[in-house]
Amino acid sequence: MSYNSSSILILYASYGHGHYQAAKSLQASLFERGVPRVTLLDVMAESHPLINKVSQFIYMQSFTTIPHLYGWVYYSTRKMKATSLFGKALHSLGMQRLQTVLEQEQPDLVIHTFPQLVLPNMKKRWKLTMPLVNILTDYDLHGRWLHPHVDHYYVPSTDMKQDMLTHDILPEQISVSGIPLRADFDHLSTDTYEVSHQAERAQLRIRAGLQPESKTVLLLAGAYGVLKNVREVCDQLASRTDTQVIVICGKNESLLQELNTHYGDHPAFTLIGFTDRMNEWMMMSDCVITKPGGLTVAECIHCALPLFLLKPVPGQELANALYLQSYQAAEICDSSTVLAERLMIALDQPEILERMQAQLRTLQTPQASHYIADDLIERYLSQAHATQLVKVPLKPNLRTTIN
Repeated sequence: MSYNSSSILILYASYGHGHYQAAKSLQASLFERGVPRVTLLDVMAESHPLINKVSQFIYMQSFTTIPHLYGWVYYSTRKMKATSLFGKALHSLGMQRLQTVLEQEQPDLVIHTFPQLVLPNMKKRWKLTMPLVNILTDYDLHGRWLHPHVDHYYVPSTDMKQDMLTHDILPEQISVSGIPLRADFDHLSTDTYEVSHQAERAQLRIRAGLQPESKTVLLLAGAYGVLKNVREVCDQLASRTDTQVIVICGKNESLLQELNTHYGDHPAFTLIGFTDRMNEWMMMSDCVITKPGGLTVAECIHCALPLFLLKPVPGQELANALYLQSYQAAEICDSSTVLAERLMIALDQPEILERMQAQLRTLQTPQASHYIADDLIERYLSQAHATQLVKVPLKPNLRTTIN
């Protein structure tokens, strides 16, 4: 079997953007390497649209009205085993839709960027022979990701690999890859970034209409209320003569209008809605105020961009924040007043940000989407691997094996 005739299925979910972005990035890298068929599937959205909408609503509310309830659910299921009754029930959602897609696509490999593990849960029953792979998209290990029928795991850090070893996952089943980033991040290697960072940062600031020598704070407001209760921070930043502020609101148009009312005429504020140049805004900044989603954390690590985090939501985001704080790469603040105080100190004492940057560089990994694509091809799609499996029915008749 030549891998340029292979078919790959990537399963993701639309809770936040990290799972989808990781899937899209890996799809692009596989296409670049000549894999002709790489299909993306949002399992819950296509199989249970009503449940998916309700789940998305609850997920969004976790950032505003029910963060502690969300955190309780996350932590109470953190050590969940796939073989438990609850685990089996959770991983059974989407089975019928997956059956149809598998019959249509006949994939040689299935990849998960979200822990809805229908196929691993049914691998023995369906007599599936294609490899199943998980790409973890947060820096905290949750039990939902682990399954005895998953063949390989790509994880964001060596710390997570060590944690997985305590769960009886074999070392050869785990690769430390980082989290796949969008192409605008991946095209820039970390070596190039370190060598040319200062000059490129100045040029980017000039092109964006910013002062090349001013301290620059990036604030990622987004759609999840990150800017809630941080007007005090913005007001203090607005009072500084040596600092400029970039605020990105994403698709939150009402937030952008509100900010324009308060800061639209301030020369130190640059207010932006949706942008496809996040890598450039991060590269031209000295630090960022944001929520610690897995993808955002990976982007900040890639750019060695110190993070200031306001009341992270309990669950994977708080776990991501605590992971960064353990390396002294981020400041977790329980109020806007504390955030403003720590941010002002860091801006006045550049050595603080420099230490945080140095710590972030120790967490950097190779370009994840390229690394994973190359490894998948070598591990599962190469001619050598196919020769070893010539006696195995790679594409079973699912209608006969599911019954």
